[in-house]
Amino acid sequence: MSLVKPFIVVLALLLGACGPAEPLPVTAPPTNTNPPQRAAYYLGNAGVMVVDQQTKLLFDPLFGEGYNTYQLVPKPILTAIIAGTAPYDGIDVVFISHAHGDHFSAKPVLAYLQANPAVKLVAPQQAVDKLLAAGMSAQAIASRVIPINQQTGDAPISVQAGSIQVEAITIPHSGGERFKAVRNTVYRVEMAENLRVLHLGDATIENAPFAGQQAFWDRQNNDLVFTPYWLFKDAARRKNLDAHVRPIRAIGVHVPTALSNLKKRYGTALDDVDLFTRPGEVRDLQAAK
Repeated sequence: MSLVKPFIVVLALLLGACGPAEPLPVTAPPTNTNPPQRAAYYLGNAGVMVVDQQTKLLFDPLFGEGYNTYQLVPKPILTAIIAGTAPYDGIDVVFISHAHGDHFSAKPVLAYLQANPAVKLVAPQQAVDKLLAAGMSAQAIASRVIPINQQTGDAPISVQAGSIQVEAITIPHSGGERFKAVRNTVYRVEMAENLRVLHLGDATIENAPFAGQQAFWDRQNNDLVFTPYWLFKDAARRKNLDAHVRPIRAIGVHVPTALSNLKKRYGTALDDVDLFTRPGEVRDLQAAK
């Protein structure tokens, strides 16, 4: 049986579920024949890929909602991801921070896993439940998916995804009571001795949940931290991030597409912050070695 037709079906499902590209100018999928051996690639919203030598991780890569505010993954990049075209080939693990539509959509994630049978998925139980509802079998979940079932304030969980060591905690979703039921998972993934990558999802601006996990933040160096841009909004929020997480390097994500409106709201607060704003952007992390 030819594999072409199933692949086209999967690709069409992904493109349809993830919606149209957004108005911001888009950098095409990188085609550098000599790409950095250690790098971060921006996909859209909070979606990123981190590469260190032969290890490749995806965080929040497949989602269908931008809520007319946030950056969707453009079709050229989405096509390259599902096709396994360089640099999106050889992915080891996909991480999902939480089950909101601008971070995760069950059908495209399921289609991606079906098209890439070697990839592992680590996700909060709420997202795993949606995969079950979308048609992923319990057997496939048992063999491919590592569910994270935590409450805010629970002790960190350590799991092994293939050869990748992962720690997870749950930090409340930004927005207070409105999103109290959402399990926002923070991951720390050890890619190398000097490259531990954290993805904060949609972490709250409140200080107490961060302070309550101080032992987790202190256990390892937090070499590269992807943080929602709102944690840089003012001196108090930056102090919270620096006092608890203490990132060696931080990159802001989840940035609205209307950058001019963001400038009006935040003034100069973000001028010195490294933000991912254009899909296809790459940060060379070689200097972190």
